[in-house]
Amino acid sequence: MDKSKAKNFILIVLALVNVFLLFSVISNAKEERDAQAYREESLKKVLSDNGITLDSDIELPDTVPPLLSLKRDMDAEYDSFNSLIGRSTVIDLGGNVFYYEGIDGQAKSRGTGEFEMKLDSGVITKGKNPAAAAKSAMKKLGIECSSVEPTITVDGENTTVTLCCAWKGVVVYSAQINFYFNSDNLLFISGTRPLHVENAVSSSENYPDGVTVLMGFLDSISQSGYVCSQISDLQIEYSMYSAVSGYCTLKPVWCIQTNSGPYYIDAETGITENISSAS
Repeated sequence: MDKSKAKNFILIVLALVNVFLLFSVISNAKEERDAQAYREESLKKVLSDNGITLDSDIELPDTVPPLLSLKRDMDAEYDSFNSLIGRSTVIDLGGNVFYYEGIDGQAKSRGTGEFEMKLDSGVITKGKNPAAAAKSAMKKLGIECSSVEPTITVDGENTTVTLCCAWKGVVVYSAQINFYFNSDNLLFISGTRPLHVENAVSSSENYPDGVTVLMGFLDSISQSGYVCSQISDLQIEYSMYSAVSGYCTLKPVWCIQTNSGPYYIDAETGITENISSAS
């Protein structure tokens, strides 16, 4: 066989190998999709056999966000508060607590992400939509607002708007901020926010998937006596906690919305994280 024919033969063999590999990849992907679809259908049947319906429009998340460690950034905190109270003087009160005195108000913050802020009249006006005004203030503070609907409480001329924080699009259900309005202006802000910058990231690649989590949920409620008959939504959120001042951890959790309220499960261990009647 001359060199030209040998070269053509090798190219044909390589092309056939590539076709085979492509077919193998497509076949494997289809098998994985079919297997996942079978698991999900089996899950629905098991839940149904136990008196629980899974809403048909629920899509099980494909991935779990990573476990994060965040740390406080004093420069970012200074800029955040200055956006509302103006250029401020900072006083270290000790214990990782700092007081900010600005031309338009005052603020106090802690290393756990907790803070409160008093604003002078006219900094943020209430307008006709206090929720929009609260979101505007939150954006100025550099805090990501989640897609969770605001909670609005009206008492006479006073209105309180509660917004839930997020980190890169993921709800942080244990970090909420309250905005207190009188008839005209935003007067006070308080709550807990995620700290400012990422300090460490841990992989969640080997965490259990949605089918495994829901099977664990079924086992858990059968033991605890928790009663529900419908699962209306399934999301992965973050739970925030601070063991050391100046640092906090965002832990991924599954939030299973049932007709009896939300049910939280640790995304890594599958253990019940919290049961709350609050949404």
